[in-house]
Amino acid sequence: MSNLEPFLPISLPSNCRQYLVNPGEILVRPYIGRDEVYLSEVSPANPDYKYINILKDAVKGIDPGELTLGDRQYIMIWEYIQSYGGFIRESAICSHCLSEVSFKVDLRELDVISIPDDMTFPHDVTLPVSGKVVKLRLLTVNDEIAACNFESSEKNGLIFRCARTMVDDTNILERIEFLSNLQAMDLAKIRAFHEKFDHGPDMRVKFKCQECGEEDQTSIPFRLDIIFPRGNTLTEFIGEGI
Repeated sequence: MSNLEPFLPISLPSNCRQYLVNPGEILVRPYIGRDEVYLSEVSPANPDYKYINILKDAVKGIDPGELTLGDRQYIMIWEYIQSYGGFIRESAICSHCLSEVSFKVDLRELDVISIPDDMTFPHDVTLPVSGKVVKLRLLTVNDEIAACNFESSEKNGLIFRCARTMVDDTNILERIEFLSNLQAMDLAKIRAFHEKFDHGPDMRVKFKCQECGEEDQTSIPFRLDIIFPRGNTLTEFIGEGI
């Protein structure tokens, strides 16, 4: 019997700088039939909770909860390409003539933003106003799930997310208190750290307007049919030839 679950090595855009694992031992397999059952249950209200259950079965060599958000997004796109072929349809408003444009996107052509090999985490960041040094790491899937739980009680998760990424001996409540009393420029420095080390697929794509002929650019937002093709995506690109 052939192997129905071929696990393949994958090079993650974080370059595994934050993980205490051997990068060569991280393996991923394309989706199989039972994954589609779970994929069909993913909705805008539960993507973090549902998708991690799929990763627990489809990823080897690392706890999926410890994946950075950029690495998770990279795996999402990798899975779509390996499992379904990689094409989606996108629409955007042309900034030149304001026409709505529909165009095909090949996800295999996306650029990937990687973290430099010489970068280590936690990373020391000196706050410009207080002069304090904080150690920071990248946001993970577990952090995002915790933040979603925090926000479910109608609280703002901005400071909570920053607090989750601080590496020190204090607890989460103490970190939130510390961050809440910082000068705005100090907190902005911490937010800038996460912006600077944003990584994963570069979701910016170029397109040509059919009306005016000008080239433009847009960013592909998070969409459920990149996780689980359905509707027009399913019939147009996967249902060809039926």
